[in-house]
Amino acid sequence: MPTPAPRLLLALPVAIALTATLAACSSDTPGTPLPEDTTTQATSTSRTSPRTTSKPAKPASPLADTDPCTLIPDTLKTQLKLVKERDSDTSSARGCVWDDTESDYTVGITIRNTQGIGEFDTSLGAATDITIGGRPAKLQRARGGACVIAVSVTDTARVDVTGVANSGHEQGCQIGTQVAEAVAAQLP
Repeated sequence: MPTPAPRLLLALPVAIALTATLAACSSDTPGTPLPEDTTTQATSTSRTSPRTTSKPAKPASPLADTDPCTLIPDTLKTQLKLVKERDSDTSSARGCVWDDTESDYTVGITIRNTQGIGEFDTSLGAATDITIGGRPAKLQRARGGACVIAVSVTDTARVDVTGVANSGHEQGCQIGTQVAEAVAAQLP
């Protein structure tokens, strides 16, 4: 079995970490929504004005209970010879990473419960709007050879699929797109 190239071993963890770290920036303002105050004073015949809050909380993500390590069908794992499954969680996302048996490429899946594709970070490279499984998506040929495909789930949630190949973006994007199509078919 060939020894994995240093580029592959360093590129995916770096790409996932940078994407997760940079995408973690959020403009959410903390606050608790309060109900409208419906009390009236004895001398008044009108309602008091509603209490204002900063920003309503984002709705619960439909991906909250989804394990990223279960999103690639076993048949596709076999076809792509993906092994060595391992968690790749960050403070802002849950992830899972696989290597192929020949160590030629790596695939990663990251679930972002609170970041839609509108919040996709382009500091690692420009992103192109595409469609994956009938869903809006973005494809990024990131610095370091990674190909990132962000698939929309809701306005505030997405799944990122990252492909990194020793041979470069072309194979990484080909494998990443194949995995992203299979993943999109399972998303709510």
